[in-house]
Amino acid sequence: MAYQSLYRRYRPRRFSEVRGQEHVVGALRNAVNTHTEGHAYLFSGPRGTGKTSTARILAKALNCDNLQQGEPCCECTPCQDMEAGRSFDLFELDAASNNGVDAIRDLIERTAVGSPGRTKVYILDEVHMLSPGASNALLKTLEEPPSHVRFVLATTDPQKVLPTIKSRTQHFEFQLLSALELETYVRWINADADLDVDDESIAWVVRQGRGSARDTLSALDQVVAAGGVVTRAEPVEQLFSALLSRDTGQAIGAVSDALAQGHDPRVLGKAFLDSLRDTFLLSLGVAVPHLMADDAEQFGDWASKLGTPLLTRAMEAVGSALVDMRHAADPRVPLEVALVRLCSSADVSLASLLERVERLEQGAAATPGPATASSAAASPAPASSTSASPGRASGAAEARAALAKAQSQPAAHAAAPTPPTATSAPTPPTAPTLPAAPIPPAATSAPTPPTPPTAPTAPAPPTAPAPPQQPEEQTSAPAPAPVPSGGALTIDELRAGFTEAVLPQLRGVAKAIFSTGDFVAVTDDGAVFALENSPTRDRAERSRGDVEAALANHFGSPVPLILIDKADSTKYGGSAPPSSASGSDEGPRTVRRPGSPEPTADEQIEAEIEDPRAINISELDNADDVAETGIDRLTRAFPGAKLIEVSEEKT
Repeated sequence: MAYQSLYRRYRPRRFSEVRGQEHVVGALRNAVNTHTEGHAYLFSGPRGTGKTSTARILAKALNCDNLQQGEPCCECTPCQDMEAGRSFDLFELDAASNNGVDAIRDLIERTAVGSPGRTKVYILDEVHMLSPGASNALLKTLEEPPSHVRFVLATTDPQKVLPTIKSRTQHFEFQLLSALELETYVRWINADADLDVDDESIAWVVRQGRGSARDTLSALDQVVAAGGVVTRAEPVEQLFSALLSRDTGQAIGAVSDALAQGHDPRVLGKAFLDSLRDTFLLSLGVAVPHLMADDAEQFGDWASKLGTPLLTRAMEAVGSALVDMRHAADPRVPLEVALVRLCSSADVSLASLLERVERLEQGAAATPGPATASSAAASPAPASSTSASPGRASGAAEARAALAKAQSQPAAHAAAPTPPTATSAPTPPTAPTLPAAPIPPAATSAPTPPTPPTAPTAPAPPTAPAPPQQPEEQTSAPAPAPVPSGGALTIDELRAGFTEAVLPQLRGVAKAIFSTGDFVAVTDDGAVFALENSPTRDRAERSRGDVEAALANHFGSPVPLILIDKADSTKYGGSAPPSSASGSDEGPRTVRRPGSPEPTADEQIEAEIEDPRAINISELDNADDVAETGIDRLTRAFPGAKLIEVSEEKT
């Protein structure tokens, strides 16, 4: 007699022999015992969990002549015929290879034909492989089959089954078996079949099965045929070792060795991802029942050493590599690149920085550094010595500070001092002697500029009280304008900062428009900026955000802007801008504050095109006299035509 594989030889024959699926077999046994079985069932779950075997047991129970509390006797003629595969009451169809409409129509025609037994059972395996046309052809018969027909649909991918099919069936979900159940099952088979397999081989068999009974028995067949487990390095263990030591060369070597042993890159990546997930679950304190006790201990050790952040990043990287393998010319490359990024210390991504901070904090908790804080509090004098030899906790704090600095890098750039211009003093010590800004002719707060010498960015020399009036050429300082101690900026400070730092940053229409306005007052709601007219103010609203951001960068704190018409300046308790008092008869496009940069010709033209209402009409030249009017042209084009003037009363 030919050798029969173990998973076929030990296939369950009764409901009680199905392992790990009590929630399914209990419901089916009760339904058969009380004659309340449904007309269609849908069994879904991973491979090797007993879906097809349970369907065959159900077929035997529905036709058994000696039913024993819902269990088939396996001794009567119907049971023997079904086990031998010669029964006319059981019809199995592999939907993966018979997925067309013709195969389903042939099945539907057979349902009307009677059979020797009480019930005719149709088992459709891998039903999710049916084509849409075949699935739709099955719907009517599946909903209202003949009274002697039962359908059992099995699938490993239930989400691909049409919802209309699911709604016509009773859905039972099969689950993977735990490592303890598989170990007990393998030891029973080892004793029953007299295989003489040692404990190490049994552990390896259960590990290879990963919760699937059929995969476990197939691995047991392999061990029996080879006379034991073939000892060789496990690639997954080598990858974990490389990840722990951050050894890029070891990781690439492990992939190379695995491929040399015949492993496919996709299979290797999938196995590594499964192990990473098990380790990740253990790091969170979640039980992983399909792991052996020794494996759970090993994975738990990896989880404690690697940490949850690194495991999360590793799962994401390896998962993305598996997706990229589908379109890669060489499937090894995405996996190797992911391993290099995980093992390399040069990775400066945010996830990598978070993982490093986590490792530093774990190390600080395990081995705390010297108590420098208490010694510093007791004696402030030797503070420099304690800071010279920080413990591990200070290293974690420094790493977290570096991470915060990297996250707020744009803000740091925003607060950076404005580089000094060519006319500023070359050395920082001379900065306190310069005024904050040139004083406009109409300004009355001249004594305010001497406040910058109190800035902490430059030492106060003995000659700090410099005269307030300085040459107008020196209009910039190497440090940003400090905010006064009271928290409010003066008009002179706003004008100076706007002229020397903000206005040069503007471009195009914004620069041309804002160069015509000036600050007139400072209120609790913000700085009031007056423009020449209402249309210009409306156009300036589009660039108000950019100007506020530039002011905040310059002064180091937010400066809200209130844009108004120049005619409304007195409503805010301020005076008209200095440019308005000049009494010049020039238009609004030519009025500017002293020291404001002149817009280029292109910017002037662009502003006038964008806002024609801002053009000074007095600057326009009168057109030459027109020789003939439009009426003259019409009469000339139509000889003999006469112009009839109609009064408004007749219209």
